[in-house]
Formats: sequence, C-alpha cells, structure tokens
Amino acid sequence: MNVSAKYTTNLAKAQGMVPETYELLQLWTPGMSVAALKTKVREVGALGRATQVRVDDIVGRAFAQRYLCAGTKPAIWLKRLLDDQAPRPLLRQLMFLFTARANRVLHDFVCDVYWRKCNAGAGEVTKQDAHNFLTRAMSTGHVDKRWSDTMIERVTRYLLGTLEDFEMIEDNRFGRRKLRPPVILPQAVLFLVYELHFAGLESVAIPKHEDWGLFGLMPADVLGSLEAAAAQGHLLFQNSGAILRIEWTHSDMESVLDALTHRKI
Repeated sequence: MNVSAKYTTNLAKAQGMVPETYELLQLWTPGMSVAALKTKVREVGALGRATQVRVDDIVGRAFAQRYLCAGTKPAIWLKRLLDDQAPRPLLRQLMFLFTARANRVLHDFVCDVYWRKCNAGAGEVTKQDAHNFLTRAMSTGHVDKRWSDTMIERVTRYLLGTLEDFEMIEDNRFGRRKLRPPVILPQAVLFLVYELHFAGLESVAIPKHEDWGLFGLMPADVLGSLEAAAAQGHLLFQNSGAILRIEWTHSDMESVLDALTHRKI
C-alpha cells in the first residue's frame, strides 16, 4: 500500500461504468466542461434517462475524475481510440488503468490482494479478502476519518463489483468470485510506456512504475514486453542489465494512438 494515498468511497458512484464511459466519450468534445457535458446528457436523454443526481454522480464524480484530469488527456486519447474503432478489450484495459489511478483503494487492492491471490493459484477472490484489506487500511492511515462497519461493507461490494465490470472476476455465484486475471495487451503496453515517457519518466524508471502492477507485471516482465514492442519497430531497446536505454520511435501520443489503430501490433 502507498501509505501517503487516501482512500475514498467514490467507486460507489459508478464502479467500472464501462458502457456509460463509451456513451459519455461519444457525447464529450475537447474543451467541453463538466457542466456542459451534464447538460448534453440531459438534452439527449443519455445514460438511460438517468436522474439528475445520477447524472451528477456519473459525470461529475466518476467520468470527470477519471478522464477529465491532467488537462483532459485521458478523455482525448480514449475518444480518439473509440472514434478510430480501437478494439474494445484495449479500451477496457485503458479505462481500468485510469479508473485505478483515480481510485487509490482499487489500485492498492488489485496490486496487493488481487494479483497475490492470482499468483498463489487461489482461483477466487472473496468478500472476506476485500473486507480484510479495508479493515487493515483503517489502521494504516488510508482514510481521513474511520469508516463505519456499514461503509466498509459497501466499499467491499464496490471493489468486487468494479473488478467484475472490468471482467477481472466472474460474477458472484454461490458466494464465489472466480479470478479471470487479464493479460495486458501489446497495445496497452505501448500506450502506457509512451505515456510514462511523455510524462517525464526516465527510461530506467519506466519498468519500475507502480501502474504495471495493475496488470500483474514485475519489472522483468515489463522489459520482456518492451523487447516485443521493439521487435514491432515502436522503439529501440537495449538492456545490458546494468544499463537500460530506450530510443523512442513516436514523437507524441498522437503518433502512438495512430499506431494503435492503424498498424499491426
């Protein structure tokens, strides 16, 4: 766990909201404010003609926090990929990435519990696993004010529901939630490595970045994925063990997005 990060209950407002994100990306245009997007949703009757409260939650407390941050870059990138008919599994993995970044409780649960269970061959993740994780968080300073037992129970459901939305576990059957560990797509690797590069990370730091853990990858796994990307001509890669050197083929994220949708990876 990242002890400096605070957990919130924002997952309660939407969980994974995969279909809703597709719908909102189609309505949103660069430069559109959160208020304008809410108005657009009401005008066209989107989101299943949701109530005003529901629109405020989905648009203002979920979509905006996940995709309209960092200068709205996540929304711009995802909208471009959606318009260019990128594979839905790729879009889903990138949506999961941005959702986990916006909800630290999800990020830590996936990295610290979900993948530990996968690697141990447990076969399933349980409600008790999530409950124990949140209970430990209460004693490690991850919330500003201690949650009630009722709130812990609710966030437990939200965590598991979000993983179900992103197809990382099967739905609850007889109290069991079977693990479906995702294999990160080569396109998602390319997106993330370039995003980290353009964010200013030095090459040696990129394989160690915590976001790879969302897909169960250790630094050695990332290096293997970078070799595959190099074989496709997306970067030049040299790793001698002590020295890691990456030379970048694409000059900006627009070029990367074009590669994701118009070139074989």
